[in-house]
Amino acid sequence: MVRRQRQVPRENQGKSVTEPGETDVRQLPTHSLLVTAPETLGPLAFPPAMLDAIIVPASRPAESLTRATDLAKAIGCHLVTLCSFHADPADVHQLFGTRSLPGATAVPVPEGYTHPLLDFATTRWARDGDGKRVCAGRNSDLSSKRNIGLLLARMLGWNRIFFMDDDIREIDAAAVLDTVSLLGTEGPLGAGYRTAAMMVHEFPDNSVVCHARRAINEFQDVFVSGSVLAVDTKAPFGFFPDIYNEDWLFFYRDAAAKQLASSSSEVQQLPYDPFADPQRAASQEFGDIIAEGLYTLLHSGRGTESADERYWAAFLADRYRILEQIKQRSYKAKTEIRQKMSKSVAAAKDQLREVTPDMCVRYTEDWRDDLELWARRLETLPSPGSVRKALNELDLQ
Repeated sequence: MVRRQRQVPRENQGKSVTEPGETDVRQLPTHSLLVTAPETLGPLAFPPAMLDAIIVPASRPAESLTRATDLAKAIGCHLVTLCSFHADPADVHQLFGTRSLPGATAVPVPEGYTHPLLDFATTRWARDGDGKRVCAGRNSDLSSKRNIGLLLARMLGWNRIFFMDDDIREIDAAAVLDTVSLLGTEGPLGAGYRTAAMMVHEFPDNSVVCHARRAINEFQDVFVSGSVLAVDTKAPFGFFPDIYNEDWLFFYRDAAAKQLASSSSEVQQLPYDPFADPQRAASQEFGDIIAEGLYTLLHSGRGTESADERYWAAFLADRYRILEQIKQRSYKAKTEIRQKMSKSVAAAKDQLREVTPDMCVRYTEDWRDDLELWARRLETLPSPGSVRKALNELDLQ
């Protein structure tokens, strides 16, 4: 694990380019100003952190959960693994026994899992509506798994949970507890932090397009990630929409309210080739547009109410500029990735052409409605008293 106090160069922090009255809308290369870093929190003298559960959306074979298992054992908290694809619950249970971890649960999440509590307009749009085409048939159950974790926490009275993806490496108990300890700490506006996360710089946690920007030597920062995320589940919280950048939308309201914090710890995720399959870039494009567009507005102190058709038309034009710039400067990329990168960016551009300003407005409106619906559902959840009974409430075993 790497502990580092990062400073984004001032010239790269990006002044607001969407001030009221301005027409020049630009996607920014960093959103570091929207998250409170340790150096602005003061000395790291937090009270001992109490963590109720580590929740892992698992899709890789059981051995990829060794790190999470050892962390849960060292911290003394429950471990919930939500298993699908290559994660076999029987193998995961065997791992728990081998590592002597009794307080753990492996949950099989069936393909195509749905539940009335997770029925959202944005999900229907992404899976069966216009979004199925725009998101290029994105096949991921990550959002569902994380939402299951949130529901379990609220039903079981867990106050603090830590989401950790199964490709995270180089992380220890101290780093997890440092991050969890930020929850509830008073922020710049006086309210406590509701979410706290780490940065993943090694290997950088970016979209394909952002990786391409870095490959042509453009400055491209990373943002805090849902792959290593602590959540105060006593406080109001959102949900993870079924779209790429679902974590950005989950803690969007916290970022807007200055209640999103970042610990000083950086972790590593398993490297992969972002340009291996152009379909990856295509499936990410709409989610990248929505998240980057909404966060760009926050830099000028504006929220979703300003995300009208005029704004999205300007943002989509700038997104096209970015993709075209990558194409024109692809010669700067390393020879061995140049062709693959160009194909991926071309796939992203093809998807971009399918996105309209009206589509972005409608998705944002549906997302806001879903947030209100989600808040009402959380207020009426049962308190089943055990993990097994809570899973039964969610039609899971």
